[in-house]
Amino acid sequence: MSVLLGTELSPALADLFDKRIGTVIVATVDQEFHPHTAPFNFVVVRDSKNIRIAISRNHQTYQNILNNGCVAVAALDEGDIAVCIKGFGRVIRNAMDTDYNMAVVEVEISEIKKDNSMLYFVTQGIRIRHKTEPALLLSRKIFQELSQIENT
Repeated sequence: MSVLLGTELSPALADLFDKRIGTVIVATVDQEFHPHTAPFNFVVVRDSKNIRIAISRNHQTYQNILNNGCVAVAALDEGDIAVCIKGFGRVIRNAMDTDYNMAVVEVEISEIKKDNSMLYFVTQGIRIRHKTEPALLLSRKIFQELSQIENT
């Protein structure tokens, strides 16, 4: 059963993103109104009303955000955390310094809801493991750049 939590990230939810240990699912809508979902790892909190996501400019999610801005982010993690963050996304940087193919999208939060089930507990979120040491180092640089972008 969904429960509306509000329009701002709580400190506990912000901490979840600050841990950088999980993957979120980002949902967008294309020009024919077909839903599109994709996993993303590079997510940081700007403030209680905004999150930032690094997205490849070659990705359908990026194109959908350019076309209409409608975004929903599903986050799951241990401790029975299951939330959906809805908002409007806009590109604030078309190319990152760390990776020219990555853009930075800022999502202005319009609604946060708790989506826990009455039948089961969420025991863990979606976890990743880097395939190579260079991939790990690149990820760290992308997170660092995302965190240091000045507010627009």
